[in-house]
Amino acid sequence: MLSLMRVLLLATLTFGHSARLDATVTMYHVNPERFGPVPRNTDAADALGDLFFEMFEVLTVPLACSDPTVPEERKPFECKNLEVTDPSDVINQVTLDVDSHYSGYAMCNIGSENGTDPFGRPCTPGEYCCYCNPTHHQPHSFSPVPCNSTVGRQVLDQKWGMGGNYTKPCFTEYDCWAQRSGEKLLSDEHPGLWYSPLSYGDCSTHPFSSSNCTWRVRSVDKVVNSTCHTASFFNAVRAAAPEAFANCSASVNTTDPCWLRGFYVAVMGPEAGVPCTVKRIPFWPFYTYNCTGYVIGGLPVDELLAYWQAPFESEDPARGGCPGLPIPADAAERATAQLGGGSVPLSPRQRQWQDFAKGLW
Repeated sequence: MLSLMRVLLLATLTFGHSARLDATVTMYHVNPERFGPVPRNTDAADALGDLFFEMFEVLTVPLACSDPTVPEERKPFECKNLEVTDPSDVINQVTLDVDSHYSGYAMCNIGSENGTDPFGRPCTPGEYCCYCNPTHHQPHSFSPVPCNSTVGRQVLDQKWGMGGNYTKPCFTEYDCWAQRSGEKLLSDEHPGLWYSPLSYGDCSTHPFSSSNCTWRVRSVDKVVNSTCHTASFFNAVRAAAPEAFANCSASVNTTDPCWLRGFYVAVMGPEAGVPCTVKRIPFWPFYTYNCTGYVIGGLPVDELLAYWQAPFESEDPARGGCPGLPIPADAAERATAQLGGGSVPLSPRQRQWQDFAKGLW
């Protein structure tokens, strides 16, 4: 009976279905242009997920990383994130056919010169490396588990939305904007999604019948320069709420505190940056935090999404469009290639389950 249970578990979790690409998903992902548009071992998102990523982890970086009151060891990991700070960054819009048996989201980052990712974990310099986490709800876990071939997915509202379990007090205006971005953007109606398609699952390296074939590129839809996208997005927000930018320079400048403050005030309302207050408990070395003195307001989420997606919808700057950059020939070929070719080895996680089924555990 035990052996049968082992086999059934393995069949369900690893090899329980032949490759079945039963969903088509449009994703966006940011990376230095040299890596190309195919999201292999890079993190991707739906439009709302990418907008949340920018507001939560990117746009406040110039303020956080230059804050002289914050010691170097306490600055956010984004200060060292080469994917965020590379001047050649592009935003890619791609459509994938995927096997919808999603697994836990993997954190994929670029290795620094000292051979680590922004969290200090081993990573080849100048290359992407991915770390998988125990559950969907621990995207910043420091206890990774082996990755498998299935596309990872994180439903953002489950962690960072109003019904999520993410709670962290904030003590500066810019930190409060970042921490409360989920409260502004994420909901049952707009849950937000992050994806992690890993090289293990790329169908261009497997026969279609392989259980490791879990995603393929249907099309590379458009690649735009990140600078153009940011300018389009910020200008649209300014046009919708000009009073928030009344004292700012004429041209978009995302390192200028005036522009950043104007953006978050327009998007989240003037009270979203109100810091938490701290009170010491008498006779005890403990503190309590009051983080209730704010209201989230600002522009409607549907409106913000339309501004964010406008660069991909046209080439016309008057409509917020950005010119499409050339799509590398190998990416176009990969999108239309016959499924087939060689096969990469099983992932460590799949080998573990295989050993489990054989009774080696």
